[in-house]
Amino acid sequence: MHRCAVVLISGFLGSGKTTLLRHLLSQVPDHRRVMVLMNEFGKVGIDGRLVQDGDLQVWEINRGSIFCACAKGDFLRSLFDIARKYAPEVLLVEASGVADTTDMEKDLSRDPLPSMYRMADSICVIDGGRYFDWVEMFQAVPRQIRAAGTLVLNKTDLVDEATLSDIEASLRSFNPDAPILRTSFGRLTWGQVLSGVERPKAQVCGCSMPLSEEIAEVQLEAFIDAVLEDGEAHLDPPDRLFSQSIRWRGPTEGFKRLLSVLPDDLVRAKGYWKDEEGRWLTFDLVDGGTPTIRVLKGECDGNLAVFIRKNMDARSIPELFAMEGLEVLEVLV
Repeated sequence: MHRCAVVLISGFLGSGKTTLLRHLLSQVPDHRRVMVLMNEFGKVGIDGRLVQDGDLQVWEINRGSIFCACAKGDFLRSLFDIARKYAPEVLLVEASGVADTTDMEKDLSRDPLPSMYRMADSICVIDGGRYFDWVEMFQAVPRQIRAAGTLVLNKTDLVDEATLSDIEASLRSFNPDAPILRTSFGRLTWGQVLSGVERPKAQVCGCSMPLSEEIAEVQLEAFIDAVLEDGEAHLDPPDRLFSQSIRWRGPTEGFKRLLSVLPDDLVRAKGYWKDEEGRWLTFDLVDGGTPTIRVLKGECDGNLAVFIRKNMDARSIPELFAMEGLEVLEVLV
């Protein structure tokens, strides 16, 4: 079995991971078999719908970070299923924005995963416009930076040269060795993503299982149990945030008004809806900024909005929907 090159894309909420991923997927080399594994913090995924196009295989894991105990078992099962069913040459893994990605190389070094995968790079996307706010406020930010093999300083069009230099100096204090690539709108090339030689592997851990085309379920579960029982693993979320997914219906203008009156503790909001003209629109909002709204190709399965907040408050946003004349059909937390 060939060894699939894994490229991890990390970065805090709203840093531009999905934009970078979409840019890469728009220029996949003809000879590359590429697959995407997307991980989202909320119970319902949004970003998989945004990158799906043509024959691209997208594997989604929601309901928590694939690096925390809540979803790591799903992640490991997915790695085996992807290798056996699809055998891609490159697997792009977009981590949840709140993930602690410290253990990625260690996880891939556990026998028998080195026979299936090799770590090509770990790319951390940095939001140039919000870096100094986020790095002081959220533990996930410095942990993602330290774990990265490449740092991508994104949104450089939003800040001046002095600020960019200050950001780079701060990044160097967390990770002195990783190259720093400046960009806007996530514009990376495949040459930049796969240019490096294979990095040294971490020491193989002691959870062993024979590799075969049909790995017995009991062996796979034993392997996962061994990983989750690792006392040195980073299995707890670095930051406690609250995610709420809402399915709704109602007029577009009411929803647009709602986006302008969201709570102050909101960190990220995104989703899609169908307007009165029959178009599917997607929105993206970070830290109380102005929402970005664009037309979405294809069909979706109903209006959906995901809100990620600092405070655990399940009532206030559904109440805002009601105040704007919007009917809440389902709330998932």
